Amino acid sequence: MHRPSFSAHSCARIARVRNALLGLGWVWLALAAVLAWLDREGRWIESGREAVVLFKLWIFWAVWAVLPWCGAALLGLREGAGRSVLRLAWLGALVLVAYSGLVEPRLLTVHEHRLRLQTPLQLPPLRLALVADVHAGLFVRGWQVERLVDRLNALDVDAVMVAGDWTYEPPRDLHALLQPFSRLRHPVWGVLGNHDTGAPGPPLEQALRQALQDHGVQVLDGRRLLADGWEVVGLSDRWGGDPRGEMARLLLPGTPGTPATPRLVLAHQPDTAALLPAGSSSLVVSGHTHGGQITLPWVTRQWVLPGMSAQGWFEGLYATQAGPLFVTAGIGTIGLPARLAVVPRIDVLLLE
Repeated sequence: MHRPSFSAHSCARIARVRNALLGLGWVWLALAAVLAWLDREGRWIESGREAVVLFKLWIFWAVWAVLPWCGAALLGLREGAGRSVLRLAWLGALVLVAYSGLVEPRLLTVHEHRLRLQTPLQLPPLRLALVADVHAGLFVRGWQVERLVDRLNALDVDAVMVAGDWTYEPPRDLHALLQPFSRLRHPVWGVLGNHDTGAPGPPLEQALRQALQDHGVQVLDGRRLLADGWEVVGLSDRWGGDPRGEMARLLLPGTPGTPATPRLVLAHQPDTAALLPAGSSSLVVSGHTHGGQITLPWVTRQWVLPGMSAQGWFEGLYATQAGPLFVTAGIGTIGLPARLAVVPRIDVLLLE
């Protein structure tokens, strides 16, 4: 006689908790608007895009609402006929949003690759850490930059290469944002990306260059250096720089490193390799594509990635007329503060 009463009481209590969780999610959505408004202050924002940045920040904060909603959806499965396909699909969608928005973008992995290159000289192996698309600012926060530097310091490498897009609507104080890079115990070679040079983005290039140089980063756009028997050439971004002019100046026949010294080319966009003369590099490294950032069946391959590389160079090792090309999936996010099946990564390249 008491069991139905107890069951009814239990169901009523579950329903109250479920409604409270749903309400908490809606309250958080409203609070996220306030947090976004406060968070927009003191940022480099491209003129005319203030509303867009505010909306992106709202998404960044609002995604936390899926946590109480996940709890509510789980409790909903306990209700009568609660295990319907629709309820399960709703729970699955919430879990997917929670993972892609709150978990995967905050992960950081290290992938090692052994590259056997055809070089004119027999040199000792060179170990390089390659990162790209840090996008510090809107979605990637200071603690993540600190963690990146800590992971890089823990690696046994000869140098760190950063293939552009350091920022994404960052705070005005770039010096403070990038200060962790001054702690790197390895030489750091970098180039700027399209988001660093206003293509698109705010006009922060000069301030960014100064901040990077102050923290010991060798900005190589349009420059070259010799390191451990390698010539390292940096090329500026295809949209925000002049890589063709730099190639004409740096890759002239008879210049140091041509043709006897192995040449490593650092560029932001992988399609820059298509502009290089045939056989002009032992290895080209780049980023820019984020590996698609969010992997959706058919959509990412057909609609997202072609806009990142017209050549189809999206992630991994490719053969090009200039030489081998390695494209990293990068660290950060743009557009949406989410990654799905493209975990942020540091690529360690062993060049032999």
